[in-house]
Amino acid sequence: MHATGDDLAGVEPPRSESDGEPCPLCGAAAGGRAGCRALFSELTARAWESPQRGAVHNLVVDSYCMQHPEEYGRSAKSYMAHLAGLCCGVEFAGEPQLYWGIARSLNGDARLEKPALIRRRGSITVRDVVADDARMTGEFAERVRTWSRDVWAAYEPQHQLARQWLQRLKVGAAPGTGRKP
Repeated sequence: MHATGDDLAGVEPPRSESDGEPCPLCGAAAGGRAGCRALFSELTARAWESPQRGAVHNLVVDSYCMQHPEEYGRSAKSYMAHLAGLCCGVEFAGEPQLYWGIARSLNGDARLEKPALIRRRGSITVRDVVADDARMTGEFAERVRTWSRDVWAAYEPQHQLARQWLQRLKVGAAPGTGRKP
């Protein structure tokens, strides 16, 4: 059952006979890829409703993007931005200076090799977060963090890559560039 109008700022994913159709990328029973994308749009639009929502906006974006890397991680740079962003959000509590250093480090001639896509990308999806959001007004940030930790755990084979990128940013050299972020 989808959340409705007042629960989700008047925006509802498309309803059809295929509402239970899974997203081919993350598996969310959201009406296929279009329904899943609509749920993400709802969730990101609500980031501006309160400081609690805004505080986890980057986690929402990076979790979703890493569950849909075929679209949001096509290039090595965009893939690394979301992988490192997810790592920053989960393991470094979204440290703002480190988080924004990721984007600066990927500008210009950063030399990267895109890792192989993983198949299983977590069991919690945007659908779960939106459904919970409609039922429970408090605890939103913790539900997003739970989702992010689930996605991050699925990327365990790539943890070291993201951690190395962030560690180099913390010591002041953008990986692959030889310059400060």
